[in-house]
Amino acid sequence: MGKLPIFELPKYIDENAVKAKHVLAGSATPSLSIEDLIAISSDPNATEKALNFRSLKLGGDLRQGTPAVRNAIAGLYDKEKGVLPEHIITAIGTTGANLTVFQALLGVGDHVICVYPTYGQLPGLPKGFPCEVSRWELDASNGWRLDVGELRKLIRPDTKMLVLNNPNNPTGSHIDVVMQSQILEIAREQNLIVVVDEIFRPLFHAVQGEKMVPSFVEHEYGKVVVTGSMSKAWGLSGVRIGWIVCRDESLFELLVNARQYTFQSASVIDEVIATEVLSDRCRPAILKRHLEYAQKNLQLLEAFVNEHSDTLSWNKPTAASTAFIRLSSNGKPMDDVEFCRAVLQEEGLLFSPGSLCFGDEGQTALRGYVRVHFTLKPEAMVKALEAWDRFLAKMRQSLK
Repeated sequence: MGKLPIFELPKYIDENAVKAKHVLAGSATPSLSIEDLIAISSDPNATEKALNFRSLKLGGDLRQGTPAVRNAIAGLYDKEKGVLPEHIITAIGTTGANLTVFQALLGVGDHVICVYPTYGQLPGLPKGFPCEVSRWELDASNGWRLDVGELRKLIRPDTKMLVLNNPNNPTGSHIDVVMQSQILEIAREQNLIVVVDEIFRPLFHAVQGEKMVPSFVEHEYGKVVVTGSMSKAWGLSGVRIGWIVCRDESLFELLVNARQYTFQSASVIDEVIATEVLSDRCRPAILKRHLEYAQKNLQLLEAFVNEHSDTLSWNKPTAASTAFIRLSSNGKPMDDVEFCRAVLQEEGLLFSPGSLCFGDEGQTALRGYVRVHFTLKPEAMVKALEAWDRFLAKMRQSLK
């Protein structure tokens, strides 16, 4: 692997979080403790017993992860669509899962098409091989939707892989089942591998039902690889269990082989925690709580954007945990990096500047955007919006 581009998003947050009173720069749901898991369980005694590690053997797991955790992960997918525990490999978070996928399936000089904007790892890792990466851009003027006609234009004879993020980070948009089918039909025609980071699934707060929006791996086309983890929807960023799901036998063996080269085993303690969190005792209540946080905070954020419509505009998110809000003055985009610096200094409020954390180097398409987290506790959201309101009031006063 060659030189990797600077991963600006975690770098920016790590450098500035210590200065912040109100953090809207992240994207994970509030962290849960073991006590929280026991309290939220429909059978607290069973959960407490499952999370008693005194007799747990602290050896390595199997080549794909323990059967128990793979069974639990499989519960997030539709077995009627053929997604089974044997199609699952555990990894060290979604970042580790994505790394394993790219190491297994890409080589020097491959052409990759990647959705834009998205989490910086997804285009960044392929660039490090090095691969040539083309951007398939979400359209802000059309609700951050994709255009399959543009995808067809990007495909070349040497295109090997299409990389997506669903739900999308940073925009909070999602690819519905109709668009999924259209994308996969093109992939079938062109024999493309489709890799989808689904870390924010199933945080679909604008639709009813946990499984109404399917995973890409639940479609008929087999050359699909999806990744996920415990961090975003489940409030367990410190439980470093991610996963890879793939139903194509030849791709699956390449993925298992790459796992053996990179980390061989995940933490068995973390796998036990993940197994319990994804059990029928805990999973429904955790997801319900986090969807309620999202829905309540989006109402607060929508009212705030409407109140400050002279400065703020957006496409209201339908999924995930972040909104991508545009800052403007007299119709022109503000300097988002400078705005974030100033609001942090004056109010202790931390955002992620869009052009720095999600834009390509030298590009200005995302100038004026900030990513705003909304799956924190509602009382924290209220305080953060109060701080933002004070800053905007002072900014307007200074411009008079």
